[in-house]
Amino acid sequence: MRSMIPRPFLLVLTLVLVVGAIAFIELRLDAAGTVETQASANDSPNAADQSGQPEAKQMRGQAEEPRKGAGDRGTADQANSASEDTRDHTSSNPEAKGARISRSISRKENEFDLAGEIVAPTGFINADNVSIKQARGEKVILLDFWTYSCINCQNTQPYINRWHERYADDGLMVVGVHTPEFGFEKEYANVEQAVREAGIEYPVVLDNSYATWNAYDQRYWPAMYLIDADGFIRYRHFGEGAYGEMEAKIRELLAEKDRLQE
Repeated sequence: MRSMIPRPFLLVLTLVLVVGAIAFIELRLDAAGTVETQASANDSPNAADQSGQPEAKQMRGQAEEPRKGAGDRGTADQANSASEDTRDHTSSNPEAKGARISRSISRKENEFDLAGEIVAPTGFINADNVSIKQARGEKVILLDFWTYSCINCQNTQPYINRWHERYADDGLMVVGVHTPEFGFEKEYANVEQAVREAGIEYPVVLDNSYATWNAYDQRYWPAMYLIDADGFIRYRHFGEGAYGEMEAKIRELLAEKDRLQE
């Protein structure tokens, strides 16, 4: 059956439909290309850097804090170093040292007893003279009251010998005060032999008249008095034992002496 529509009109309509279809297809392709381009841009390394930039900046800020702190510590170290230099300079000053020792003595006067001097000695072994006062400022003194026939004194002797050997070079001065219990212990030759047999190398004072014994209000053999470099009695022990405690106290007072003499 033939169409009622004229042929020219059909040709124009067909042409319009073809052109429209082609235009529609191109628009669709352009739109798809735009979406793909945006997706590619989001997946690119540059886009990742840009999206991560605030986080990286925060991390750099966090990394900078320790550096700032390190700078502060460096400043503090410099201040400490300057302080140490000042302290070293001050400590080498005789006037500053004297003031430091005076303050130390003032603090101790109301707390500790000042050690008495050796009184009316009747002889010396391993020395020509011994003075507690003359040792002040230079020595820590261990004063040991003993008598050679006392068994407790004999048991204590090896420890005292050891302390003398260990700490004499560090400033410990051991002084044995031999106060006799019996008459035969007053004999110089007997005491001298006992000193040699016991291996005693430090000074021994013969106290036959009990003068130093009484000055220290003594009652016991053996009795040990530890005297610091300022001349104060800092520790007492009567009888045997407490050897570790005594040695620890010796070390403490030697360290204190070194600080005062710096």
